[in-house]
Formats: sequence, structure tokens, C-alpha cells
Amino acid sequence: MPFSFDTEDRSLEAALRRIAGHELDAAVAQIARPGPVPAAGIHDIRKRIKKLRGLLRLLRPGFAEYAVENAALRDAGQHLSGQRDAEVRLATFDRLFPEPTPALLPFRHHLSALRDEAHSTPGGTADATGILLDLRQRATAWTLKGKDRSILQKGLSETRRRAIATLEDAQEAPEIDPMHEWRKRAKDHWYQARLLTPIWPEVMAPIANAASDLTEDLGDHHDLGVLVEHGVTVAKQVLTAAALRQLTKATTAAQRKIEARAFPLGHRIFAGDPDQMARLWVEWWHHWRG
Repeated sequence: MPFSFDTEDRSLEAALRRIAGHELDAAVAQIARPGPVPAAGIHDIRKRIKKLRGLLRLLRPGFAEYAVENAALRDAGQHLSGQRDAEVRLATFDRLFPEPTPALLPFRHHLSALRDEAHSTPGGTADATGILLDLRQRATAWTLKGKDRSILQKGLSETRRRAIATLEDAQEAPEIDPMHEWRKRAKDHWYQARLLTPIWPEVMAPIANAASDLTEDLGDHHDLGVLVEHGVTVAKQVLTAAALRQLTKATTAAQRKIEARAFPLGHRIFAGDPDQMARLWVEWWHHWRG
């Protein structure tokens, strides 16, 4: 069953347990296979962890264990971040410089070596496995306190409010940290729109798709920022001053193009009063459930 609510869910609590069980089972199945987990597997596990965190944030107003369980999911994801980060840095460089100049080749060799090193070591998969298995066991007993309608409305409103605030912060200072915070809150909105897509697919699917486009752009923006930050860190070893300027100029230009798309799209996605929009979505959800 997809990452979405279903009319067969007796309550939000039942939906929480069902969706969490599905995502955690799939993540554990990937990570528990014999041998090293391939890059695609790590990516899939991390995506499932992020989806679950989006679900928990939506239901946070009624979920007393939110802080503990969200921290556990965050820790599991961090244990798996090394390999993925090395993959992304190299892929970002290759998209930016499909035919790198000789001055940039030492930096690419450095990124490639880091990627290979990350692949050759198991990293924190054992730690992540333990956390996910414990989460799976606890998820069978997760409970929500409060009325479903109130929980959902508060969660949607708070997500939208935080997304608007981080959008404004990012537009004021489009640097790596503010942009990344906006990306995280936009992702929460995307996950929540996906969860609610069945309530009115013709309306909710385009909303979810627009949020997906936004988070994809913001992810690319973050990857570019991480790449140039890493370049600055290792500049003395693998980059001349001229090569570092070339890297910085190219990443900045690419980021400005992303911002030119992302900010107008973000303002369209998050237009409207958060409380009013939340009430509207909850009204649709209520009539969908029947």
C-alpha cells in the first residue's frame, strides 16, 4: 500500500501504525540483506526514514512520543549518511562539470576516492539496523491522544506556518543553512500532501507534484552548497586558488538559477493563511472518510 491514508484505516492511529510498519519493514529488509548495502539501498532507506519523520510531524499534536521517536529516526538516518553524502558530492560535481578542466581534475579524483572509500566500509549500518528494529517493535503500540480532526488540522497548520517562515528566512539570506531549513519544511509539506492525495486526487496530486519539484530544486541547491564547502575545506590539498574560484563561480551561478525558480514556486505553494488552508484540507479529508 502506498505512503498515503486509506479509507480502511479506522483512525489516524491505525494509519500511523500501518504506514510506519510498512516503511520500517521495507527499510529493515534492505539493510538486513547479506553483504554491504548498495548505494541505491541506502538511498531508499533514507527516503523511508524521511517519509516517516514527515508523518510523525503531521501527527505530532497528538503523539506524545514524538520527540523520542523522531530523534531515533534522525539518528538512524545519520548513521547511513556517510556513503550517501560521498555519492552526492561526486554526482553533483559531474553534473556541474561534465568535462572538467585540468585544474579541477585533482578535486574530482579526491571526490571519487572518498566515494570508493565510503563504499568499501560498512559505516553505521549495524547501528542503524538496531535502531530501526527497535522502532519497528515500538511502532506496533504507538498511540495518539486527541480527536483525529484536531490532530490533523494542528499538524497541517504548523507545517505550513513553519514552511512559510523558513521560506522568508531563505529569501532574505539564500545561504546553505536557511535554504536547507526551508527544504526540510517543504519536504514535510510534500510528504503530507502525498499522505492526503487520496482525499481528492485531482486536486491533491498536482499540489504534491509541485512540492516535489520544489524539494528537488532545493535539494540540488543544498548539494551545490555542500560541494563548494567541501572544496574550501580541502582546497590546499587538491585545488589551486584559481580552481577554487572556478568551482565557486559555477556553483553560485547554478544556485542563482535554482533560486529564480524556487522562490516564486514556493510562494505559490504556500500562499494562503495556514489555519484556513489546514481547515480546508481537513474538511476534504472528513468528507472523503464518509
